[in-house]
Amino acid sequence: MKLRLTSSDLPDGWNSRPLKRLLREPLKYGANESGGLSDPSCPRYIRITDFGSDGKLRQDTFASLPSEVAEDYLIDKGDLLFARSGATVGKCYYYDGTAGPACFAGYLVKASTRVTKLNSRFLYHFTNSPQYSGWRDSSFVQATIENIGARRYGYLPVPLPTILEQNRIAAYLDVSCAAIDRAVDKKQKQLETLDDLR
Repeated sequence: MKLRLTSSDLPDGWNSRPLKRLLREPLKYGANESGGLSDPSCPRYIRITDFGSDGKLRQDTFASLPSEVAEDYLIDKGDLLFARSGATVGKCYYYDGTAGPACFAGYLVKASTRVTKLNSRFLYHFTNSPQYSGWRDSSFVQATIENIGARRYGYLPVPLPTILEQNRIAAYLDVSCAAIDRAVDKKQKQLETLDDLR
């Protein structure tokens, strides 16, 4: 079943395009390596288990790959990694570059947007929307595990305002979501303090 966005589903002036038409290179699978190395001088090896649904990279699961192995799977600032199988299928990670040189694992799919057509932060925020969740749930390929491959991700219908409007929306959501994250963290720490006092 394919989920389509029609003009009646979108605000005036927006349209919808499949993700593959908005990328600077084809969607790509990562390296099929175990990630047993933990050398901080080598590119970090990002796997599905290294980021949560909050989109943040975990610091307690560091692994790396030798540079010569990693070179075909390096990611750039602004790239997105989509989980393609298992319980976290559809989960998305936005690489902001702060982790330094990094590469990605085989159960992830890399998307590199064409910046003149699609703001990668706008796309990341879209992957946290109910519309994206509905598309993901309708796209599962049932085998032994839930799966969405690169071909299917390529047909993800992305709602598109102009690039200027995408930039404004992404900037607004970045600020708003960061404020919400800070409030949640503060409450979490208060709850932990109360538990300690008890």
